[in-house]
Amino acid sequence: MVYLGIDVAKDKHDCYIVNSDGEILANVFTIPND
Repeated sequence: MVYLGIDVAKDKHDCYIVNSDGEILANVFTIPND
């Protein structure tokens, strides 16, 4: 299973992707909130 973690904030959202073993599949990336 793959999990997407999203830290929602006023100006941007930080995201990361991990699998069920806790291995990071994608480093943290940012999505602007505009």
